Amino acid sequence: MPEGHGADLSRASVMIDLGRYRDAARLLATVLAGSPASSRGWCLLSRAHLGDGNAPEAVAAAARASALDPADDWPFRLVSTALIGMGQTADAVRAAQEARKLAPHFWRSHVCLAQAATADGQHDLAAQAAETALSLAPDVADIHVTAGKAALSRGDLAAARAWQESALAIEPTHSGAINELGRISLRSRDAAAAAGHFLHAARTSPGTGVFGRNTELALSRVALRLATSVALIAAEAACLILALLTGNVPLVVLFAILLVAVATRASLEIRRLPPEGRRHLRRLISARRAQLGGSIGAATIGRATARTRGQGHAQTTQAGNEAARG
Repeated sequence: MPEGHGADLSRASVMIDLGRYRDAARLLATVLAGSPASSRGWCLLSRAHLGDGNAPEAVAAAARASALDPADDWPFRLVSTALIGMGQTADAVRAAQEARKLAPHFWRSHVCLAQAATADGQHDLAAQAAETALSLAPDVADIHVTAGKAALSRGDLAAARAWQESALAIEPTHSGAINELGRISLRSRDAAAAAGHFLHAARTSPGTGVFGRNTELALSRVALRLATSVALIAAEAACLILALLTGNVPLVVLFAILLVAVATRASLEIRRLPPEGRRHLRRLISARRAQLGGSIGAATIGRATARTRGQGHAQTTQAGNEAARG
């Protein structure tokens, strides 16, 4: 390797860690033009493409690295991580198994397999791989995060939460673990708590866009619940007025109680959001109101529901994935 290229590779690695994926890719392209036989360079380029969301290019770069050093497990871990992003989860498992075969005593190869197996719905394999990784490196927070993801994928919310909390006990600022707590809260139908976790993750890692998208998803669900509450309050108020006009005292009492209960629940939902979440929620509602032309009622709720469902599930993180590191 020409003099100075080793330092350039180190610079590129730092850029990737800082989220400057395109800058890293440009630097690495220059390095590899002069040193095309650098397996490490191709692996770093693969990581840069992964961070930039370009999974096919990540696979191609990792394949070049593997051709140069067939005994290295890193390219296979990179390929596996990229294939998960492409939805080719069965192939991701096979690539991860190859990485484990090459490096059976390296915890990252087992984390890689656990992640691929989780994505492919192979829950037993995911749990076994996470357990092996924990036996090799019990104090690595990322392994606890991976075990928590595996637990969440099989529906064990209590275990998933416990694993993420143990990850945060090791590394209190681990944004991936904080994000996972948000995903767990969403699965528990607690959108307000989820929004708080996602906002915390975004503050911890400002350059990670997935946390902002997850925050919007959680706040959209809070907004949907508030829209439903507003519609119920309007309906109950109308019934209350009608009962008052007809002099039906029992119905007046009933609808008054229901109206207070729904209004209290909506108020508590808003209060559970952190101040930053309330500000985001106001902006979100204003934007949606403008999009819908100020319409209110069942049609508004129906459209909001469809849009929220269309956003899918809260996303996990891949760019800073420890399984893709060297």
